[in-house]
Amino acid sequence: MSRKAILAFEKIVGSTPVALARHYCTPLVVRWLFMLRMQGFDEIQISAPEDIVLAVEKLVGSGEKLGLIVTYTQEQSPTRDEKDTSEVLWINADYLIDPEALRAFLEKGYFEGTGGGKTLLKWTGRLASAGSVELDSLVEPARRPAWVYGGDLRGARSAILKWSQKRIHLTSRLNAPLENTLIWMLGDTCEITPNRITLTINLLLPLAVALFLTGEFLYASLFSYFLGVLDGVDGKLARARGVLSRLGHLEHSLDTLYEQALYASFTLGLAIKGYGVLALAMGLAFIVTDSFVRHLYNQFQLVVGKPLKEYSDFNRKFSRVDGRRNFYVIYFIVSSALGVPLIGLAAALTHSVITAVVYLISVAVHLDRLDEEEGTKSFLRLIRVRDKS
Repeated sequence: MSRKAILAFEKIVGSTPVALARHYCTPLVVRWLFMLRMQGFDEIQISAPEDIVLAVEKLVGSGEKLGLIVTYTQEQSPTRDEKDTSEVLWINADYLIDPEALRAFLEKGYFEGTGGGKTLLKWTGRLASAGSVELDSLVEPARRPAWVYGGDLRGARSAILKWSQKRIHLTSRLNAPLENTLIWMLGDTCEITPNRITLTINLLLPLAVALFLTGEFLYASLFSYFLGVLDGVDGKLARARGVLSRLGHLEHSLDTLYEQALYASFTLGLAIKGYGVLALAMGLAFIVTDSFVRHLYNQFQLVVGKPLKEYSDFNRKFSRVDGRRNFYVIYFIVSSALGVPLIGLAAALTHSVITAVVYLISVAVHLDRLDEEEGTKSFLRLIRVRDKS
């Protein structure tokens, strides 16, 4: 079923239409088109004065290459056929809206979304009884304001950067200031792309491996932490640009490659430097456990369609302190600085085991409950009864 939206642009900043204002290299209209496509919209009408329509049409065209049907009108309140009762989302597109706020607005079925007393989102062809909502109320306080004027270039950059922060894990918050500084400095250099940053991380990996293998555990750990910060930058930059590619998902595979290479080289380095079989046994157990956690987490999302960290209040809280690379590397840094690197490996192993146990129990409980709700367990009982008979 087709889903339609109207992007209404009105203003010009200097000689540039707000629709073409670039934030982290992405024109505002392109950001809106991608957000709407991600939410299932396939027909978009651009509504703006003639000069803005001509400029946007020159950039976007018919939308065919974007997987959309894009049309244009110079009417600010486009007329609709009285017989047309289809729902159309009208958007005051001179403003940017937090993607999370837009998603919540659509999922919860509101009729109107407002910000600062202005109507920013509104359905036509939908009963007003669906209700109105202030967009700020749809996101957590750390993401507010949930909207910003696109012509306020500095304010828009700050808001987008805030919206790009996942704000889940403790170490993500710890790294955020440095990540944000790098993105603020480099985000408008369009030649620097998230995929190129990911490639750079993996090209630098052999240096970290060499440092671990030669026993330079402190320098290797510090350099690994820097690579972890860069890893946060590539994902955050992609979200700040507002256009996420399918190729970008390859980052997760490359992350696994370089993370496990770091753990393996740390383990081998310890063994070479005299910690022997104990280091090898602990390192292998750590790598196996961490790999199991990754598989468990990914498998849950494939089966359920929702990340484990967002599935329940407990999972949201635990995901802030669960075992992951940046925590493990901090253990390596501290223990190496104290001259007891094996303790860092022991701490990482302990943290990964706790994470594995908690997530295994949590996944089992959630999936068992889903089986009960869907009636799958009843079918399984019937099979067992028949086998016994």
